[in-house]
Amino acid sequence: MARGLPPAGARAGKDAAMARAILVPLDGSPFGERALPVAASLARGSGAALHFVRIHFPATRPPISLEGTVIDDDKDSLRWEAERAYLEKVRHKVGPESERHTRVEVLNGPVAEVLATYAAFNRIDLIVMATHGRHGLARAWQGSVADELLRRSRVPVLLVRATGDTAAAALPEGPPRMLIALDGSRLAEEVLEPAANLGRALGAEYTLMRVVNPLGLMGDLPLVLAPRMGRAIAAQHEADAKAYLAEAAWWLRDRGLAVRTKVISSEQPAETILKEAEGHGFACIAMATHGRSGLSRVLLGSVASRVLHGTRVPLLLYRPRTECHRSRARTREELVTPA
Repeated sequence: MARGLPPAGARAGKDAAMARAILVPLDGSPFGERALPVAASLARGSGAALHFVRIHFPATRPPISLEGTVIDDDKDSLRWEAERAYLEKVRHKVGPESERHTRVEVLNGPVAEVLATYAAFNRIDLIVMATHGRHGLARAWQGSVADELLRRSRVPVLLVRATGDTAAAALPEGPPRMLIALDGSRLAEEVLEPAANLGRALGAEYTLMRVVNPLGLMGDLPLVLAPRMGRAIAAQHEADAKAYLAEAAWWLRDRGLAVRTKVISSEQPAETILKEAEGHGFACIAMATHGRSGLSRVLLGSVASRVLHGTRVPLLLYRPRTECHRSRARTREELVTPA
């Protein structure tokens, strides 16, 4: 890691906490449920509690009244009960309550804001949710819940790409392999801690990868005009990347984790990450992200966006403390279910 320092904001001590509570937002659709197998696998491996949460949307039509007497005021409460019954059904589908601790909640309010506040109140360590990707990130990300959650919350979000009619598979048996993409920046390094927390209980094996652009230090100078200079600069760039990854790997190995490093020379970082993940059987990709103006601006067209668009494995995204907006405060009373 750059200058031999731990990630900014990393917890003191070698034993960072593993996931203890996992939030799975659900909207009642089969698509949203496609994150369940992955969430269940993580809960089994870590012993984490699963929180299934659905946001209630009150009926837009006002209650019907006759001569001052309300005659259908209970319609909204019936919908609320149906939504809670749905979550109970999900709880049963995932597994008997005796096997792992689960919790279900139906809450009111703006979706991302309420989920971020719930995560803070309940000390959620990880959010697992399904996401689109095949038909364009503009539709899947812009204004989406995942976008807003990453802007409002410091909790890592594990996005499970689910398309078609096939549910996302559970994590494979045995120690999963996690690919952590770094670019040499302090911000990118901050994904190390949440990635370590995610995989620790599962005995995950980690590969730290940095994609080096061989022309990255050449500026506007055509390589054909100075081939020897270009090769020397590219070699130095690769050597610097290897030294950087060696320091980052030390931080993880010092915590008892199995780590490999890999430097690949390529002008296409997103495509290289995807090829590496698919070709070598990785169960998850982990990346840090940023964007004070929202992911709809920063991720669209970026490496993280293209990785999400093309990946077939879950993608762990984390927004560091220094880049995270404060969520607007909501009181506990605003989150509780009605009597």
